Parts: sequence; structure tokens; C-alpha cells
Amino acid sequence: MNRLEFSGERIAILFILGILLFSPPFILIFDRPVLVAGIPVLFLYLIVAWAALITLMMLVVEYTEGNDEEGNNSSVIKEKPGSESIDTAENS
Repeated sequence: MNRLEFSGERIAILFILGILLFSPPFILIFDRPVLVAGIPVLFLYLIVAWAALITLMMLVVEYTEGNDEEGNNSSVIKEKPGSESIDTAENS
């Protein structure tokens, strides 16, 4: 399996992790009248969990968009031989 096949699985795992992190049982764990650096623990948990999910999603997407097994950049769109490229600056 190559990296692109694993990316769908990783994104699905992150989706499930997000559902678990923001489900009421986990949120109720941090719903306490305690302040950390003047910020309620619940707000701090929500911000950190949200930022962690976004960071993990970014890493999954960046890691799988990079080079494939042969070292070719899979995110670059290659033109077919003999096809003309359309440049809007030249046509106007």
C-alpha cells in the first residue's frame, strides 16, 4: 500500500478521534471550576484539542501529498505530451 491509500484511513481515524475528544464524557472531565493561567480548564481543553486535531490533519495531508515511493512529486499535475497549455496572459 502506498501513502495515498493510508491517508484515507488516517483521516478517518482523526475524524473518530475528533468525535471522541468533543463528546460529552470527555468534555465533562474538564468541566471543573479550576483556572490554569487564568483560563478555565474547559476552554483550555477545547482550544488545545481543536488545535491538535488541525495540526494532525495538516501533517497527514502534507505527508501523503509529498513524494510517492519512486520519489516523484504526486501533487504536481503533469501535462500530456502534445497538449497545448492555456495561458490567459498571452490570449488577452
